[in-house]
Amino acid sequence: MDLSKEIDIEDLYNNFRKPLLKFISYRVADIYSAEEILNDVFLKASMSLGSLKEKTKIKSWLYKIASNMIIDYYRRKKENYTDIYEDKFSFEDDMDTIYNELDCCIEKFLYQLPKKYSDPLRAIYLDELTQKEYAEQNNLNLSTVKSQVKRGKESMKIFFEQCCTFEKDHLDNIIEFVPIAADKK
Repeated sequence: MDLSKEIDIEDLYNNFRKPLLKFISYRVADIYSAEEILNDVFLKASMSLGSLKEKTKIKSWLYKIASNMIIDYYRRKKENYTDIYEDKFSFEDDMDTIYNELDCCIEKFLYQLPKKYSDPLRAIYLDELTQKEYAEQNNLNLSTVKSQVKRGKESMKIFFEQCCTFEKDHLDNIIEFVPIAADKK
């Protein structure tokens, strides 16, 4: 794009639409929202084009507008999710019931894990110690504990996936489960 002549919004759109859409899409998963943000970027740019002092900084200016629009998008989205979070808490008793029903498997699965994985999981998730506290109490490096917890959780997940099928909501919370043995009948 030749920046020496007067900048035209149509030229900006033709030159920056694809890279800006890629930039926005990388940060906003919903393509329709990404395209809407892109349109808002060019709308704002067209309204503010006359106030741009350094025409050679047009690219960084457009990306700055896009970044601000993405931030605004997530702020609005957070406000809109307030109702969803309130709904989630209204079903808290159902969630507790599901976790209590799964609780019977936890000890059995922990018993199947090597001690170096089951001990930190018990301490952190059942006794409610922090990873740092567990590391200090057992004279272990914090990164070692983090690694053990991660590996233990991965093994526990495999145990649960072999035992049950899970239905999750959009926030990845378990909303229903069916034991596989019952599922096959």
